[in-house]
Amino acid sequence: MGADFKPAPDRIETNFGTLEFEYGAYPTKDTAQKLFDELDLQRATQAFLDFFPTVSTYAIIKGQIRDFEYTSTSDVAVAAGPGWKPSEPHLTGNNSTIYANVGLDLKLDGPTVVEAPAGMNGTADDITFKFLVDIGEVGPDKGAGGNFLFLPPGYEGDVPDGFFVVRSPSYRVWLLLRGFGEVGIGDEAVEWFKERLKVYPLETGPRDGKFFNASGYGINPLPPEDGSYFEMLNEVIQYEPSELFDKEQLGRLATLGIEKGKPFAPDERMLKIFDQAAKVGTAMSRAIVFAPRDPEVKYWPDRNWEKMFVRNTEFLRNGHNDIDARTLWHYQAIVMSPFLLSNTPGAGTYYLDAAKDSNGAHLDGANTYRLQVPANPPVKRFWAVTAYDPQTRGLLDAGDNFNKTVGSNENPEVNADGSIDVYFGPEAPEGKEANWVPTNPDKGFFLVFRFYGPLESFIDKSWVLNDLELME
Repeated sequence: MGADFKPAPDRIETNFGTLEFEYGAYPTKDTAQKLFDELDLQRATQAFLDFFPTVSTYAIIKGQIRDFEYTSTSDVAVAAGPGWKPSEPHLTGNNSTIYANVGLDLKLDGPTVVEAPAGMNGTADDITFKFLVDIGEVGPDKGAGGNFLFLPPGYEGDVPDGFFVVRSPSYRVWLLLRGFGEVGIGDEAVEWFKERLKVYPLETGPRDGKFFNASGYGINPLPPEDGSYFEMLNEVIQYEPSELFDKEQLGRLATLGIEKGKPFAPDERMLKIFDQAAKVGTAMSRAIVFAPRDPEVKYWPDRNWEKMFVRNTEFLRNGHNDIDARTLWHYQAIVMSPFLLSNTPGAGTYYLDAAKDSNGAHLDGANTYRLQVPANPPVKRFWAVTAYDPQTRGLLDAGDNFNKTVGSNENPEVNADGSIDVYFGPEAPEGKEANWVPTNPDKGFFLVFRFYGPLESFIDKSWVLNDLELME
């Protein structure tokens, strides 16, 4: 005999009200409405979290078309320095490198060629921000540059020789190419890319594109944190092949009125639910990023520096998707590539962030802190530390000095023992301007410390980065 069945009671107290059932199981009209409101809210909130990487990619591409006035996929926006401004809050975009932004539309152009120059580090991701290919020293071109051919979903046509072939599961593809000191800054950097980078449909051959300095344009590439998030999500669902998404996810979206081939027309009730879901999803994302409960987030167990990637860039753990690790990365950053989680000395990059000082208190822009970087930072290329706004996750607006980064490329003052003291605060300590990152006294902030070409002592954790110390 099995255990006795114990049905749920006919009156249930919940955080969204009292639920009552007639004859033990039939919901009253009021109870049914409460339950469907809550069900729709829960599904919409989970959709916000699940599809955030997708909407993030789409927000960047849509922002480029809207704010950069892209007229074709051959247009290239170059963040030519000295860097993005706070009005352009790329998720933890940094100002230590020069970016070239490329958005492909394989539905519009069909197979598309990207002629990549030598010496680049770049990545192409599909619309869900999943990795497609690296360009550069860790890509198939091995840093020599080459012609990459991107093929649309389901492409069955001839594939010519002489290309690095990339089959994309989505129509839209986003590429981010990054240059270092050799490309220059400003107009020089724009011309560098214009002479070397070409993007065009295979069918038409090379065509002219618009290359321009995107710094200062005021682009908004962030996913919305209100109900308009779901409008953007619907646009993606309508444009991309259904095979790109999990059927279970599509089924949940359909219950919310987001379904391919059907108009998206939420009523007043659903508009309120979508707005609440986006706000709750944002709040949950903030908790995952700034108050993580995963003990493996810390890079060194006795420090407050945390991994932006936990375990791997595919967010896999013990045979399942680590959905919190996915949020940890995508809510605060963009681009997906193994290049960003290097375990090979001298190759790729590694990023750590910190939102707390050595006492465990959140970083306050009204205070002054010191970060002592031990001697011999283990990097092949360079290191850099940058301050960010926790609301936008973009560069911290600290007035005229907003884009200040301190790192090995900025020639900071070095202590006699080889260590480097970096200061963060609204004003530079006397004589320490070269080692100072300005903060906004009206805002909190967090840091990202980047290791370009991390070496063995970082990978094996024998070199340890100190926490920030509050200065009295």
